[in-house]
Amino acid sequence: MTSRNVNVPDNSLSDLAQSRRSIAAGFLGLGLFMGMWGVLVPARSAALGLTELMISGFLLCIGLSLCAAIYAINKVPVLQNAPRLIRFSAPIYAFGFAICLTTESLGVFFGLGIITGFAAGLIDAGLNGQASQWEQLADKRAMSFFHGLWSLGVLAGASLTTFSLSIGLDLETVAFACAIIFGTLMVVRKSWISTAEPDAAADTDRANSQGESFSLPLPLVMLLGLCILLATLTEGGILDWSALHLNQYAGLAMDEAGQAVIWFSVAMTASRFSGDWLAERVAPHLLLAVPMLGAALLLGLAALSGMVNTLIIAYVLTGLALGNAFPIVVSEAGKAAGDRPLRDISVIVAFAYFGLISGPALLGLLAHILSLNAIIYALAFFGLLLGIATFNLPRMLLLAPKMTERR
Repeated sequence: MTSRNVNVPDNSLSDLAQSRRSIAAGFLGLGLFMGMWGVLVPARSAALGLTELMISGFLLCIGLSLCAAIYAINKVPVLQNAPRLIRFSAPIYAFGFAICLTTESLGVFFGLGIITGFAAGLIDAGLNGQASQWEQLADKRAMSFFHGLWSLGVLAGASLTTFSLSIGLDLETVAFACAIIFGTLMVVRKSWISTAEPDAAADTDRANSQGESFSLPLPLVMLLGLCILLATLTEGGILDWSALHLNQYAGLAMDEAGQAVIWFSVAMTASRFSGDWLAERVAPHLLLAVPMLGAALLLGLAALSGMVNTLIIAYVLTGLALGNAFPIVVSEAGKAAGDRPLRDISVIVAFAYFGLISGPALLGLLAHILSLNAIIYALAFFGLLLGIATFNLPRMLLLAPKMTERR
């Protein structure tokens, strides 16, 4: 979502610095609870008697309610004020996740999962809208940095939970302490990019002044969409299933199994914080394609051999590749459009959400039918497809001007 009617004069350099800190804190907290969930999947499974199919159902509930939130934002004007949206949804997201991570009731677990997923969609849309506006006003790339903070949050959540398990800390206290801190911080923060209520006349004038929108050729839209779909599907699969796989299939203790999420998050965080610098020195598509192909080979080898160390190395390589997948794909799409509004960007982003939502659920269904190890084979296959597809990006972009029609 992009909040409308940005009030440029009110956003001085000092205001932008404050807003950057608010957005950064939001992304950090958003990732924190995802990291905690990734490590606690085995514990939740044992405490609630969850099968792979039930976990898939829970993830699907979260995903569908997240999609419903994105749809609601586009249809309901009152939800299109990003700061208000963040303040409203952040406490619901934080406390909903804390309860899901600690409840002993299966009904509460699924019921609050739906509410938490809806709140996650609201805060995610609000934060990405704020991040996009910050880049425009500051005239500076920062999307990789903000998403790097999300990865840092995942790493912090996974590390905190693993440490708590290893020393016997009360997980309920830890989860609710994090919810109180994050929820309160988002409510009291007042420094955001200035927004106003949507104004239809102003939007029409702006659209007219910007000229015609730009539409990419369908093959390029599909290729970009496929890349982001495979990337988010793989990311969600590792976050949601790697710890359970290492715990139940490889026989590692819960705190040891959680290290898969930690190392994957370390790699993604490092990749995102260095992404802008690397993209200026290396062909961006190679930053995704080369490590992804290497990770696919290692994942296949690990699934065949059962070597845990090989699997962890494969997760690290995957994290290095996927860290900048979203910025690279969106950047390539924007490059093809130049300075004109890109009509297809919402379609490409929709692929990302579909992968993040459907991926873990489909992998869980695969594990239910076959075995948990089948998830690793699937991730290797997805990685191979992503690496091959990414290598074709430059050639497709060269053909785009000849194939593109303006609307």
